[in-house]
Amino acid sequence: GVDWFASILDQKSFEFMLQFDPKIVKLPSTISEHTDYLKYVADNYRGGVVLSTGMTDASFENWVLENFTQMETLYLMQANSAYPTPQHDCHVAVVRHYHDLSMTNPKIVPAFSSHDFGWFGSALAAAAGARMIEKHVKLGNTEWAHFDAVAVDLTTPAFKEYVDKIREAEVLLGSSEKKVNESEHHKYFRPKANAS
Repeated sequence: GVDWFASILDQKSFEFMLQFDPKIVKLPSTISEHTDYLKYVADNYRGGVVLSTGMTDASFENWVLENFTQMETLYLMQANSAYPTPQHDCHVAVVRHYHDLSMTNPKIVPAFSSHDFGWFGSALAAAAGARMIEKHVKLGNTEWAHFDAVAVDLTTPAFKEYVDKIREAEVLLGSSEKKVNESEHHKYFRPKANAS
């Protein structure tokens, strides 16, 4: 499971949150240009950092990888900051890139922030290697919230369906080991002869 955590947008809030000894903090996309503050967190926090990468490019990624080296875990979260995010701007393939980075840097956890409609982008992210998926949730309609249209309503079966679809994607993803499966044992299958 994941411990509770909160988005922390400035140094004063960060220092306030430290009294609760958070295991994880989130740095949202909205502050990605505030590198002085981000550097302060990188230098002064050792727990897990969820870093959302909306409105950034490869140069920001390089800066993050150079500066966020001392924390326990770095959740690199592919995000697009449009609500809703058009499908062609989700770029779930970035999650695969973060997965590849995690192969050489075990502190990195590939992640995806779903600002698109429904579950499909999140299911693809799971298949691309996301180990954390974020989805806004709501209790009924909150039209004043900028993410209301893409949030999953907890007062309906929508959240359960969302989670079920991601779990189904994980089942379909299966193993990377190529082998003959039990379900393939039918009349056309010729077992290998025992060597004697």
